[in-house]
Amino acid sequence: MSSKTFNQILDGVSKQGDHYEAQIPRSWMQGRASFGGLVTALGVEAMQQALYQGEGQQAGKKLPLRALQVLFVGPVGEQPIRIETTKLRQGKNVTSMRADLIQDGNVGCTVMACFGASRVSELSLEAKAMPIVADPESLKPFHYVEGKTPSFTQFFDMRWAEGDSPFTGCKERTHGIWTCFHEKGPASIAHLIAIADIPPPIGLSMLTTPTAGSSLTWSLEFLGDEWQANADGWWYVRTELAQSSQGYGQQTYSIWTPDGKPVALGRQVMTVFG
Repeated sequence: MSSKTFNQILDGVSKQGDHYEAQIPRSWMQGRASFGGLVTALGVEAMQQALYQGEGQQAGKKLPLRALQVLFVGPVGEQPIRIETTKLRQGKNVTSMRADLIQDGNVGCTVMACFGASRVSELSLEAKAMPIVADPESLKPFHYVEGKTPSFTQFFDMRWAEGDSPFTGCKERTHGIWTCFHEKGPASIAHLIAIADIPPPIGLSMLTTPTAGSSLTWSLEFLGDEWQANADGWWYVRTELAQSSQGYGQQTYSIWTPDGKPVALGRQVMTVFG
């Protein structure tokens, strides 16, 4: 299957009877599984279509995505993906949904989403400001090398401002990465989801011998929808390894737009096979 851009793959999500279908090309793989940020974005795209385009749905009343809970059950590969969406509850302000991404009759990923309208509140507390770090143009780029680095990394630029790349023996528990899409254009919530999943497990950077690692669970919380940015601008993603033992590690995320606006917080449980 020929290589496609992120936007082209999202545009390929189509309704087929009682479900949706999509497909991810080999160029977006990481080992035997597809890039988790793209897999999750496909689930969200299907839920948004089900929520806003179906008969009797909330047409014209788009609710911002507030939170995601993702369970990576097994590898999602190149085969066609069947996406089944379920509306768990539709309230006055919040709608909760689930998307199951299925291949060969098996669930590969489950995405839970909460879409919620803005509310009037006396509370207004800013998230932490972006740390002061070196400009991305002054930092060494992470180069995609066919057969050695994950295939999906060819679609992004990555530069470590804090910590270092995998298998360098870096012992720092806090990492910060400037990253951007090569594909130009405005960023959507799907692009933000992908950007949030770009940082590899910090535990891999602490090792010096290449080994595999993967995501087990992932949560993302979005800090409102009042932001505009380009996908090819420099986003900053800061991660912190809370702990790692028995082959599992937990790390937290903070994401800022190219103009320094905080837009998402996250947490991920990862496995490291080494």
